[in-house]
Amino acid sequence: FESLATVGAIFGGIVLRGLLPKERLHENEKNIEFLGYILLSPLFFLSIGAKVSLTSLLLAPLLIVLIWAVAKGSALSASFLLFHKLLGNKYCLLMGLGLSVRFSTSLIVQLILLNSGFISLTLYSALIATALLMKPVIIGFYSWGLSKGKPP
Repeated sequence: FESLATVGAIFGGIVLRGLLPKERLHENEKNIEFLGYILLSPLFFLSIGAKVSLTSLLLAPLLIVLIWAVAKGSALSASFLLFHKLLGNKYCLLMGLGLSVRFSTSLIVQLILLNSGFISLTLYSALIATALLMKPVIIGFYSWGLSKGKPP
């Protein structure tokens, strides 16, 4: 049940935003953001990294490649099939690349799945490594792709 605390915190924030008057929420929002960004975010990402098993990554590097190929391949092919006439080849592939970006929400879900025992430490480590390795690649391709030519 320890992983439900994360879900409860997210749900609590959603409920709090809906219940508090806007003036009162705006007064406290800066303090909450400061607490979240300065104190809690680094601790969260530290706990994500601390649970990664380097041994698992070294023993199963093909798992990282497989996860990357499936994730990127499905996003790129779906984007190409649906939008290549509208956007052209280059921009529909850039859109597919953007669809495959994972945010901290996916990290939360992966951590909950690991803590609940639904995924193994090896799979968790491979998922985190894939996300970590692909961030610079996605940023590089986006910068290159959007700097060349005019978008439709």
